[in-house]
Amino acid sequence: MRLALAVAAALAVPPSAPPAGPAGEAVPLPDAPPAWSSAIQRAEEAGAAFQKALRGRLAAALSQDGAAGAIEVCATEAPRIAAEVSTASGVRMGRTSDRLRNPANVPPAWARTFVLLSAGEKAAAVKPLAVDLGGDLGVLIPIGVNAACLGCHGPSASAQPKVKEALAARYPRDQAVGYAEGDFRGFLWVEVKK
Repeated sequence: MRLALAVAAALAVPPSAPPAGPAGEAVPLPDAPPAWSSAIQRAEEAGAAFQKALRGRLAAALSQDGAAGAIEVCATEAPRIAAEVSTASGVRMGRTSDRLRNPANVPPAWARTFVLLSAGEKAAAVKPLAVDLGGDLGVLIPIGVNAACLGCHGPSASAQPKVKEALAARYPRDQAVGYAEGDFRGFLWVEVKK
C-alpha cells in the first residue's frame, strides 16, 4: 500500500522534476522488469563501491579521532568519494534523508516522496526501489543506523562534547540526531542510464 501511495505521490512532483513514470513503474528491486537489470546492477555496484570506500574512511577516522573525526569525513570526503565513484561508474549519486544534516543532501525531486514515506521506519522495513525516470533509472538503497553511527546520529543528550561542538560548527541546523540502532536513516540514491 505504501508503495502504491508513493507512486501516486511521485506523480505529483513539480513539473521541473524528471517524470517518475506512470503508476507501477516504481518497484522493489526484486520485482523490477528484466529490461532494467543491467542498469540496476550498475547502480548497485556503484552504491557498493561508495559505501565500501566511505566505511573504510569512517572506520579510520573513528579509530584515530573518534566520532568528531567521522563528522569531518562525512562532510568533506563523502561528497568527494561520491563524485569519484559517479565518474568512474557513469552514474549520479548521493545520500539523502528526511532529517538532513547537510543541507546539500536534499533528495532529488523523483526521490522526495519515497524518502518521506520511509521516514520513521525501521531499516529492515525499507526495501530498495527502482524508479523509472524515462531514459534513466533511479535506484534507492536504504541506509540503516548501526551501533557505530550512534556517536554522531544518536540522541543529542548522549553525544560527546566534541561531537556536539563539531556538529554545531559545521551543521548549525542539523536534524540528523535522535536515531536508534536499526532505524532507517535515509537513502543512497543513484541515477543510471537504462
